[in-house]
Amino acid sequence: MKNISSAAKIGLVLSLGLASGAFAQDFCNASHSGTKKTVSFSVGAGADKGETGQIGDFHYEQWNKSGSATTDFYTDGSFSCSFSNTDDFLCREGLYYGMNSGKDPLAVGNLVADYSMKTFTNDKSISYAYAGIYGWMQNPLIEWYIVDNWGPASRPNWLGTSQGKITVDGAEYEIFTADANRASIEGNKPFKQIYSLRSTARKCGTISITEHFKAWKQKGITLGSSLYEAKILGEAGQYPEQQGASGKIDFNYAKVYVSNGGGQTKSSSSTAVNPGSSSTAAPKSSSSKGGAVSGTIDACKDEMGHQGSSKTTQGQNNSSVTGNVGSSPYHYEIWYQGGNNSMTYYDNGTYKASWSNTGDFLARVGFKYDEKQTYEQVGPIDAYFNWKKQGSAGGYNYIGIYGWTVDPLVEYYIVDDWFSKPGANLLGQRKGEFTVDGDTYEIWQNTRVNKPSIKGDQTFPQFFSVRKSARSCGHIDITAHFKKWESLGMKMGKMYEAKVLVEAGGGSGSFDVTYFKMTDKKHPLPQPESSSSSEAKSSSSKTVKSSSSTTAIHAAVPRMELKSGNFQVFDMQGRFLGIAKLEAGASMAQVLKSNYKNSGIYMVKQGSFMQRVLVK
Repeated sequence: MKNISSAAKIGLVLSLGLASGAFAQDFCNASHSGTKKTVSFSVGAGADKGETGQIGDFHYEQWNKSGSATTDFYTDGSFSCSFSNTDDFLCREGLYYGMNSGKDPLAVGNLVADYSMKTFTNDKSISYAYAGIYGWMQNPLIEWYIVDNWGPASRPNWLGTSQGKITVDGAEYEIFTADANRASIEGNKPFKQIYSLRSTARKCGTISITEHFKAWKQKGITLGSSLYEAKILGEAGQYPEQQGASGKIDFNYAKVYVSNGGGQTKSSSSTAVNPGSSSTAAPKSSSSKGGAVSGTIDACKDEMGHQGSSKTTQGQNNSSVTGNVGSSPYHYEIWYQGGNNSMTYYDNGTYKASWSNTGDFLARVGFKYDEKQTYEQVGPIDAYFNWKKQGSAGGYNYIGIYGWTVDPLVEYYIVDDWFSKPGANLLGQRKGEFTVDGDTYEIWQNTRVNKPSIKGDQTFPQFFSVRKSARSCGHIDITAHFKKWESLGMKMGKMYEAKVLVEAGGGSGSFDVTYFKMTDKKHPLPQPESSSSSEAKSSSSKTVKSSSSTTAIHAAVPRMELKSGNFQVFDMQGRFLGIAKLEAGASMAQVLKSNYKNSGIYMVKQGSFMQRVLVK
């Protein structure tokens, strides 16, 4: 409930270097973690083949001309490649924006890559090699490289025409441009190439991708208006093409992400989509033309676990300790009054927390915002979770989503679980209830008078949504709660944070988040039809398993007479918005207006029946 988040302390943390790359000493010695996907195939002499797909938050690709190759891709972004008797070989993993994405390379955010290359086999059969960042842009078509290492080959001197030098990431890079006419993401055709070549090779570090884009533009080089991809790359080959190259490239750490400039990222790996995989012949860049996201997210069933580097902090009594979670999009905070307490957070956002003999303890991980945008401007915020708890948590405790807004100052909770369910003595005045994510939440408002806040001691309201039945896994549509609160006159301000929280008002216990994913800006993949967890005390949100296309949602289904009960709600693009509860005698249009505020046409679904509803 209490939270003292000193601006001075945050400034100190940032000044000490918790920006991208600050933990280089950690990721340089990292190991592969997470789920592994192995891609392996052989190609006849003179032929080529590529295979692409999605693993976790990242997109991968293996391509080779002649010979055989095998790559292990991991959900943490790392990968390990081996190749034999190939004329040209590429393996890469990172962010994928898609064909003709319309994403301006300088407008997608501050692109950054952290990497560590454990192995680049010193095989004399390799006559050229690149390790670094790779991708394509379209309109015009451009193949681009940021080369940090060239393995067993000599430093490249064949890259084209020099456009001058720049200094970035502590080193000098020379910029080159060239013309090519061969296989590309658009088939065999002419295209431009842009290179940034580091003066001295390195095997571990941070690459500020966007700084290279800016430097290229400042040199008068035309960039594509549509970014296709940005991936960490290992490439090797032989020229002239004769006997073929063989070797191994192992990136023990690899992560491409969008940073806000201070190290904190507010979005996951961009708008990555999954084009599936392909075993057909393909150009050097890709065997896919892109496509729509498909599948589901089921935090109760999908495996994640603690991945990547970990950090443990004991916090500081009566003061916040806060910072970025590695190179992830997430931010952590720990605060307490008295006792022996700690939290351990991992690169993928999962975390553990423990407390003993504390007066008040809070640990949380999620999104930290800049207090400049309302939740409507931020876009839909979603959380996916699976947690376990043990022990006791004193006289009050909350598990779920937590945060603050400013202008007005509001402390808010979405409570999905507890050690003992909070009662009216803690929650204040009951304001109403609504149904979302498979259950009904009671809504409460309380007032704190001259109490600690993110802006010092203040008087401010607290907003609560408390789930009727506790659960330990599932999905929380955070924005749906914000909209409902505001429909009840509970005014939200500009976003300060939205995080997965455990708070304990005493006792001794522990909390372990083993699945963690948060997104903002837009709703991601749909939810599964029902919770698969035996721990969940109530089912998670029921939604369709079909893709989010309008065609799938508008399949031929009979119209219906709207009856009381729960309805799934979709927009006209087929995106799932949440669950609405229709009471007997009420108007569905009024219910939708109350829950979602915006006017327009909605699709509501109950069982096998679906109907459009106009909200004015």
